[in-house]
Order: sequence, then structure tokens, then C-alpha cells
Amino acid sequence: MADPTAPPTHASGVLPRLPGVLNGSRRAELDRVWEEIAGNNGGFLDGSTVHAVDSEGLAFLLQGLDGLRRRHVHVVVQQPSDCLMTARRALRLQDRIPVRQEDEEPPVQELSQRLGEVLIDLDYLDPMSLQEALQDASTRPDALLGTVLLEKGMVNEEQLAHALACQYGFPYVAPVGNQCLDVMISADLSVSDLRVHGVLPFLRFEDILAVAVRDPSDVFAADVVRRATGLMVVASVASAVEIERGLDLLQRAISNKGAAVVREEPKPIDASSVPVEERFQELLVNALIEGASDIHIEPLEEFYVVRCRVDGRLRKVGTVGDQDGQALTAHIKVRADCDISEKRVPQDGRIHFQDGIRDVDLRVNTMPTVYGEKTVMRILDRTRGSVPLDVLGLDGQNLAYLREGIHFPHGMVLVTGPTGSGKTTTLYSVLDEIVSPEINICTVENPVERAVDGVIQTQVNQKAGLDFGTCLRSLLRQDPDVIMIGEIRDQETAEIAVEAALTGHLVLATLHTNDAPGAATRLIQMGVEPFLVAATLRTVMAQRLIRRICESCKEPYTVPSEVLRQYLQHGLEPGPHFKATGCPVCRQVGYDKRQGVFEVMRVDPAVQDLIARNPSAYELREKALEKGMKPLIQDALRYVNKGQTTLEEALRAAGTA
Repeated sequence: MADPTAPPTHASGVLPRLPGVLNGSRRAELDRVWEEIAGNNGGFLDGSTVHAVDSEGLAFLLQGLDGLRRRHVHVVVQQPSDCLMTARRALRLQDRIPVRQEDEEPPVQELSQRLGEVLIDLDYLDPMSLQEALQDASTRPDALLGTVLLEKGMVNEEQLAHALACQYGFPYVAPVGNQCLDVMISADLSVSDLRVHGVLPFLRFEDILAVAVRDPSDVFAADVVRRATGLMVVASVASAVEIERGLDLLQRAISNKGAAVVREEPKPIDASSVPVEERFQELLVNALIEGASDIHIEPLEEFYVVRCRVDGRLRKVGTVGDQDGQALTAHIKVRADCDISEKRVPQDGRIHFQDGIRDVDLRVNTMPTVYGEKTVMRILDRTRGSVPLDVLGLDGQNLAYLREGIHFPHGMVLVTGPTGSGKTTTLYSVLDEIVSPEINICTVENPVERAVDGVIQTQVNQKAGLDFGTCLRSLLRQDPDVIMIGEIRDQETAEIAVEAALTGHLVLATLHTNDAPGAATRLIQMGVEPFLVAATLRTVMAQRLIRRICESCKEPYTVPSEVLRQYLQHGLEPGPHFKATGCPVCRQVGYDKRQGVFEVMRVDPAVQDLIARNPSAYELREKALEKGMKPLIQDALRYVNKGQTTLEEALRAAGTA
């Protein structure tokens, strides 16, 4: 028998759906949804599409639902996303956002148990491990059980936070992971104060402020925010890592807008009263918070300029006085094991830096210039996990071609593109996919950017005479099945790579070319015989990184008709299209984070025959396109059609075809 309280079914069978992002720019979309539901006299509303929400978007959602309720229109959200359920749970909006009974969460109840018992009940811990941790904690009067469990690796941060939430009867949330952190929120406290208390304000509705705390037993943490804001504060529990990441995002937003959301007075970079160690740490932590990949410290005539590369673009972050700049450069050289007395030649070094949840390696290079030594630090995040191949962004055909190539028993698979286009990340994803106890995988890299379990990794050391050629010749006597080469940059490395591929090894490598077909002609130009390139090459993938448009501030616009006609043949669809505007979330640039776009050439017999005849780059590209290769521009336009980037960004990264 049908449920008499259920809303009517939509006549077309297709449910109205909420926008993917609930924020101020989506009000018109929400209004259309409410009109559609009212026209159907109620029904189910698809909430599975919501992947990000802020306070303004949540208010629009609740206003719409309340308006329908006042008109006696019955609506129920079906399959609400984790993001939407997190906001509902954190602000205690169960009565305001109705969901189906099968989507409803069990009520939060306080468990009258100790932490260890809760962890066992949740299957996060076994009794023997608990006894071991309790015995260890008993010998350390100042150590909490949770701290001991984390140190021993018996539980992770998320499991501990979930157990604490259950123990004290608090909701468990992940504001950053579920994208319901509103970086425009005001807490009237400095970020440093919020860090001290371990509290993250993340959503607000009317006079209710949702905060995440790392320790639910610390009632003072939420009370500090309540007294500062005068709002009713409702607390949930999040992991310490989640809170730190959220506070980093708040601090990033503060530094990229005129009026501070949370009052923060950052110290000037060039304050001579600040010790050089503290100045270095502040510079690096701020760069990590901004998501920078490189830090440039550049000497000019009277001062030093500090710039950071974020999402592929350099941006100035401050200046340092001449004396302070020299001291900072010397400090970096000392930490990187460089010779501080030598300023006439370039030097390379490495620094390992840890600060709280941050754990990075810095690849340091110094270069003499007219006004002094310029220092560049490449940031390599040691905590960043692997990215599976199927989430890199490859479409079905490109992914199939790449997987076919990397599962050949021998031959050569190349990844090409400019510096900073994500080639090494792709190769690490390939290694993660093919690694197995049954095969011997060896790499030669400069430097080793991430450790891969089950892979023997060697780092080039030019000072010791250990270059790519020397490493590769030795590796061939190490009985390898797969060899990964960080970069083919000279004739010797190219010839050894081809020789290895000919003698029964699978060779993975990167190469600097503009497109996938150009890899074959580049190897021939390096001195490798065309017939050898044809015999060994299996797959070539070119890639670029395009910036994703910021979901918080993107605006629809109409592409000129002549531009639409020009790129229609490459896959550009009529719309809707969006343009970048800029807001504190995206540092006022209109883009946030990046996405890979790809071009994969499968070397089939027809392409092999052409390569053996030493073709021009144009001839080889035409043949590859004829055999089904999708060009970079076509892959980039996929994201324009999805509303995830702009046409200008796609053309910048992938070319104008």
C-alpha cells in the first residue's frame, strides 16, 4: 500500500534536482526548481547532485522549502548528498530539510562508555591493541589514550574523531571533505585563536553558527566563539586534520580580500625584528596554506621580492629588505646543506619540513644574479596520496589506450608535456596500478618525489657522478621488468631506454614535446633510428593542466556566435558557458584548483609503418588523428561544456587548434 504522506510522483519521471553548488550565485536556478515543484503540486527533489554549500546558499534552500511549505506544497529531498546531510546534521535542520525515511540518519545519542570501548564497538580497535595502548598510556601521565593510539597507528584521525563524537553524543562532520565550509563566515576571532582552541566555524543560518571541535570535552572551545559572536553555537566533532585544513582555507580567504572575515594581523615579511628561522617558517607555512607549488625569493637592487606559484601562475606575496633577504637566503642554504660561502655558482639542495599536519620536502636551487642569489624552492607534499588512473580525468578511449600500453610486457610508454603539467603524477599513478609482487619495477628519478610501495626507486646524484645513463646501465643488470625514467633529455638516455624496451622491458618515461605525435619525431631528432622508435613505441600521452573555474563566483555568459562556430567542430557545445569573476575563495582570480586534459596516441601497425619512414611531425599527427586520436583541444572543451572551466582557459592550455 502506498504511503499516504509521500509527495506525488513527478509526471515526467525525471525529478527536479538541486544545483551542484548551493551559494549566492545559484538563486535563479533554485527559483526555477521551486516553480517546477509548485507546478507539479510537490514531489521528490533530487539532492544527490549537491557537492558544495555555503551559508548563503543554505539560506536560499531553506527559504524555498519554507515557502513551499507555507503554500501547502509537500516536498521531500531524495538521496541527499553527503555535503547536504553534513549541513543538515551540523545545524540541526532535520525538521527544515525533510528527507525520505530510507535516507534518514539515526539520531545521535551519547554513549555511556569509555573511549576504548567505543572504538571496539565501532570495529576500529581490537581488545588486545586497546590493552597495549592503555599500558603504554599508564607510563605517560600526560598522554591521553587517543594520542597514544594515533602515535602507534592503531587508529587514524577520522576514526578517533568519530569515536569521540559517539562517546559524547555529538554529530560527526567533515566540513572540508564534504565541501560545506563557508570561508566568508565571520567568527570575530583571529585564526590563531581558533587554532589554539581547536575550533572551526564553518556554516551559519540566521543566528545559529555551526562549529567543529576536535575535543568535545572542551566546553570552553565553543563558548569562546559564542561569546565573541553573540550567536547560538552548535558544535560537532571533526578530526584535528580536518580542522587544521579548514582553518588554512579561512586564512587563505582572509589574505585575499580587503575586509577580513576573521580579524587577523599577519606579521610583515620584511620585519627585521623577526628571527630568520621564524621568518622562514612563516613564509613556508603561508605558501602551503595558499597551495603553492613553488616559492621564489628574488633579489632586486634594494630589496627582495617573494612570489609563489599557485595553480600554475606566479603571484607576489611580499617583499623582504635587502639584509633580511640575504639572511633568509643564507638560512635556506644552511638547511639545504649548500655551501653558504659559495655565491658564484648555482647550487642544489633539499629540506625536509614538518609543522603539525604538514610534511613536505623542499627541492632548493640557488642561482647567482646581478643583485645576489635567487632562491627557488619546489614544494613536494609527502602526505599527498596517489591518484588512481580512473580519477585523473582521462575519458573512456584515452584511459583504454593508456591502460593497453602500460600492460604490454615490453615496449615504451611516454608521457609528454611542459614542465609542471603533471607528467610525474601520471607516472606515479601508472606505477600504483601495475605494481605487483610478481614483477620488479625500478625507477630513475631526479628527484624522487614520492615513495611508492613495492617499487625500487633511485635518485640521480650528479655530484657523485650518478646520472641517468649510469643508473640505467646498472638497472639493466638488476633483472627489471618495468623501468621508469624520470625524464629523457639526451641521446644517451634515449638510446638506453629504446635498448631496454627492445630487450623485453616495459619502459615508462617523460619527454618534453608539445603533443603526443611529437614524441616520436623528438626521439628521432635525438639520434635514435626511426625503425627502432617504431619497434618500441606503444603509447604516447600528452597532457596539460587547466584551471577549474571557481564554483563560488562563476557567472553564465554567452559565447560570441563566430567563436562558437569556430570551435563547434572540436566539440564545443552551445552552452551554457561560464566566465571567471573572482572572490576570496579563489584569491580573486576566478579559478580554483586544476584539472588534467589529455591526448593519447595509440601506436598501431599503420602508425608504426609511418614512424619507420621518418615522417614530419605534421604527417604523423594527421595519421594519428585519422586513426582516432582525440586532440588536446577536444578534451579541454569537454570541461567547458561541463561548466568546469572557461573557453579562454581551455584555449590557453590546449591551444587554438
